[in-house]
Amino acid sequence: MPIYDLNRGINKPVEFKGLVGNNIYFLVAGIGLVFGLFITLYLGGIPLVLTVIITLSAGGGMWAGVFALNRKYGEHGLMKASARRASPKYITNRKSRLFQNLNADKVGRS
Repeated sequence: MPIYDLNRGINKPVEFKGLVGNNIYFLVAGIGLVFGLFITLYLGGIPLVLTVIITLSAGGGMWAGVFALNRKYGEHGLMKASARRASPKYITNRKSRLFQNLNADKVGRS
């Protein structure tokens, strides 16, 4: 009787063909967009051979791009990179009011 090892461990990320984390969702969204591109081109009256070539090249580029992002950033790295871009590099304060009452006791005790 074969033994199947289903328990991969606690807190292990979901993995699909090397993709981990949110990159799986990016791959699914890309496949959906490529499918939508195929439907649009086909209903637009473009010849089927050209439609298939455009769809396969867009799908291959999307597939390679998602795997390149997975290789570069890993499981949580893409979210960290976007958070790093969203946060300011420097915090400036041009008003001294922030520092005037730092040592003042707000409760009234001395």
